[in-house]
Amino acid sequence: MKKLLIATTALVLVAGAATAEVKMTGDARFGLSYNSANAVNDFTAEYRVRAKFNMSGKTDGGLGFGASFILTGSSNTTTSDATGSSMVWVSGSWGQVSVGEGVDTGSDSVGLGIADVGYKGIGVDDLAEGLYAESAANINYTGTFGAVTVGVSYNLPVAGGTAADQDWSIGVGYKGDGFKVALGYDSAEFGTNTLTIGGGVTMGAISANVIYSMPDAGADAYGVDFGYKLNSATALTVAYATDGTDTAFGVGVAYTMGGGAKLVAGIGEVAGDTKAEVGMTFSF
Repeated sequence: MKKLLIATTALVLVAGAATAEVKMTGDARFGLSYNSANAVNDFTAEYRVRAKFNMSGKTDGGLGFGASFILTGSSNTTTSDATGSSMVWVSGSWGQVSVGEGVDTGSDSVGLGIADVGYKGIGVDDLAEGLYAESAANINYTGTFGAVTVGVSYNLPVAGGTAADQDWSIGVGYKGDGFKVALGYDSAEFGTNTLTIGGGVTMGAISANVIYSMPDAGADAYGVDFGYKLNSATALTVAYATDGTDTAFGVGVAYTMGGGAKLVAGIGEVAGDTKAEVGMTFSF
């Protein structure tokens, strides 16, 4: 992503080498979507603009620290002009501990998942990822040691709030030369306990990812995606997923225009409903 540095503050502390900085990046998208499940408005326009604020620093002893949050404006009337995904973190050679609503679960930290199609996603991947996505988190530890990444998360009550679901998640991933594998276990207090395995491979212009989730109750869920780069600017994606009850599949294309702009389109069927979208995404 091409990052536009809007504001940078360099604070040289009295002690000497410790510095801090504030950066703002952003992304935006707009497009046209079709959903056969919408009886009245099957065609809809959609847009979203996000400004991402990242603050970071380092102590004299080398301990990293930081915080981040996102400002969002969108066509979704329930989430427009909202502040979210706030979190605070500390890091070192031992890894990073993050606290806040913007943290990943342990499974998400190690790269489990498949691709969706479309500029915002028609939801093919949701059927495969829905089981392990049931767990919530507001504290996360992630550490990378060579080719191995470990993620652990928990959902704790917060001051002034109601008791949180005591969900937890753990994941382990390994990245090799052109391939990756990952394993995750998620426990949702008011959901299912799910073991998930996944992996991916890249061979030149061809790539593929797979995920398989096994809950302690109910049907298994799985999904797969295949990608192919036609050239340096154009990529094709095909995805399929099932949650044991419904199925989903889709085909998408993305054209990189340069400067952080992409033209993206996708079409498919999700749980019996035909969905399609075309739009543009921008990164700043």
